[in-house]
Amino acid sequence: MTTIAMSGLSARQKYWLITGSVGPRPIALVTSLGSDGVCNAAPYSAFNYMGEDPPLFAIAVDHYGDESHRPGEVKDTLRNILDRREFVVNMVDEPIVERAVMCGSDYPAHVCEAEAVGLSLATSEAVAVPRIREAPVAWECRLFKVFEFSTQRAIVFGEIVSMYIRDDLFDDEKLRIRVDRFYPVGRLGGPNYCRSSDRRRIAVPTYLPTVGVARE
Repeated sequence: MTTIAMSGLSARQKYWLITGSVGPRPIALVTSLGSDGVCNAAPYSAFNYMGEDPPLFAIAVDHYGDESHRPGEVKDTLRNILDRREFVVNMVDEPIVERAVMCGSDYPAHVCEAEAVGLSLATSEAVAVPRIREAPVAWECRLFKVFEFSTQRAIVFGEIVSMYIRDDLFDDEKLRIRVDRFYPVGRLGGPNYCRSSDRRRIAVPTYLPTVGVARE
């Protein structure tokens, strides 16, 4: 085993080592509205749910890096969320993953990434920000809190206020997602992604079956 201390490494070196270690990571294609009404769409894989009461999740948003023509600028997503305090998290599955990834290019703020890559927008119910029509699941969200822990990155905590679920994925009797029909794509290190079509079911047993009830 190779041991690597984080001290002394550049931010970029730490990024590659950490993101190469954690995977697959879910992808949030976040839509937000600029002050000019342009809908921004950007993918984030530093993303996961945090709880259900209240229903919270977190997304880490960094500034544009040296790979961009906008180095050091605050990303449109964070600026828009801070301004309007609402946004939509669109889940990424196999049919839209390539277009979602293309939304990650550093388009100028006046360009709608979704439209530029061939995705379409649909009206949301609880927020003014549009969702991605092709997304299998979308969370309509309001800003809960922002944790600015460095000069280059902030963690956005959002609260889910409403959900859109494609009809064929929704079990209305159990009030659940039909995970056997849902094929999200995960991100690995670098420009590498993986499918979720290879499934294995592993139930979690209870330690005291006479007391606890196993989750299905």
